[in-house]
Amino acid sequence: MRTLPAPGDKAKLLDKARQFFDQAELRAGEGDLKQAAELIVRGLHCEHRAARLGPQVLRLIKSS
Repeated sequence: MRTLPAPGDKAKLLDKARQFFDQAELRAGEGDLKQAAELIVRGLHCEHRAARLGPQVLRLIKSS
């Protein structure tokens, strides 16, 4: 069974997402749209992972 995430994990992922978005803004300003798009996707992935952290109800019920 997986252990529960540490309380700071969500904040770390959101900080990482913000860093990706900031880098993407710089790259877009330089005209490197391909790199900017890749960084945006990475940031969105971090946000998605952060939203999924926390106990899953089905896992709690199943482990009982």
